[in-house]
Amino acid sequence: MTDSAPAQEATNETKPASPARSGQGARGEVVINVRFQPNGLVNMINHKPQGLKDQEWFDRLCRVASSYYMALSGGRGAFTIPGDTFQLIFEANS
Repeated sequence: MTDSAPAQEATNETKPASPARSGQGARGEVVINVRFQPNGLVNMINHKPQGLKDQEWFDRLCRVASSYYMALSGGRGAFTIPGDTFQLIFEANS
């Protein structure tokens, strides 16, 4: 049985990470983390299209993907969006 373990390790190591899948979770979801200022405005948000301000990206996500948003403690929140849905949203806002 020791012969199969190195073969499996080699298989896992040789799989290149797809650039299109970077930032996706184990279930093919994209997690967009949001941090808020004490006044409620967005301080930081990731996976933002170039040319958009943090608040603009948050506002657009709220309009089209609010069902994927979850408020967290400490002035934070997160959108957990299926990868295919995120790709469509991102392309529409790029």
